Amino acid sequence: MKDVAERAGVSVQTVSNFANGRTHLMGSATQERVAEAMVFLDYRLNVTARGLRSAKTREIGFLVVDDEAKFLADPMNGMVMAGSGEVTSRHEYGLLIQSARLGEIDDGLLRPLLENRVDGGILFLSGSPRQRDVYIRRVVELDHPFVLFGESREGAHPAVTADNAHGAFRLAEHLLERGHRRIAFIAGQASWPMIEQRHAGYRAALREHGIEPARELQLFRGRFDPAAGEAMAEALLELRDPPTAIMAANDVLALGVFRAAQHRRLAIPADVAITGFNDFDFAPFLGPGLTTASVPMYEMGKTAGAIVVDQLEGLDGERQKEFPAEVIIRGSS
Repeated sequence: MKDVAERAGVSVQTVSNFANGRTHLMGSATQERVAEAMVFLDYRLNVTARGLRSAKTREIGFLVVDDEAKFLADPMNGMVMAGSGEVTSRHEYGLLIQSARLGEIDDGLLRPLLENRVDGGILFLSGSPRQRDVYIRRVVELDHPFVLFGESREGAHPAVTADNAHGAFRLAEHLLERGHRRIAFIAGQASWPMIEQRHAGYRAALREHGIEPARELQLFRGRFDPAAGEAMAEALLELRDPPTAIMAANDVLALGVFRAAQHRRLAIPADVAITGFNDFDFAPFLGPGLTTASVPMYEMGKTAGAIVVDQLEGLDGERQKEFPAEVIIRGSS
């Protein structure tokens, strides 16, 4: 830092201010000189040393419970983490990803917090509500700043959510308006808060129209992948009174429903209507395009990262944010 200061003709404090983002304390010409000197000398801020002085690690943990070993390949997870990473990187925090599988409570998920290797955390939890409660209580006890992703505990904790229930309600209502009465809902076996919300929205819409959701039309099997979607669709279409519409809890499952319908040479949507959820990039390119609910996962990830950073930096900012789930009507319904 002294070398940079000497080359730029400024004080060491000015270099420190520049390196730590306090550029409002200097003019643009000074900023340019310091930046050029840092590039010429290949100077890098010593984050480890800064952490020792400040008792901060400059790391934020992305703590996810997902029963899928390839969870990083899931387009939703990828968008959420990318959004969080953009914000944390901009504020010179790293993003450490720690995962656990469903089942027994795994202290390994919270090890980065227990060992003080991160300053705060983003919690993206699947599993039963009881299991999620245990993880949340432990994080609260550890007294680290955190944000819940995908669920809100009645405003008790910082949280980023989407209006999944309303999005599913509107999708089901759209199908009801098209004359469908036998409407199925399919999801993977793992319990995610957002899937619970979507299922609740589906059931509420049917009941509002005087239809009690049939148990045989609500399936929760396998993983959240096309193969599971296809298998559940096949089981539904084998029923003596099959559904005329199938609501998939996400777009990936809907891919499998498309395949099952095509194997049976059923016309979409004349013989069976199909909807998804999330509006992944591939949704408009299916034949026909997939009716779905658009959820801005990347923006939600950014907001989650910003909420944790604001807490760590002592900044006032929003602690609760709910994003809309916008219904996108395409040819599949």
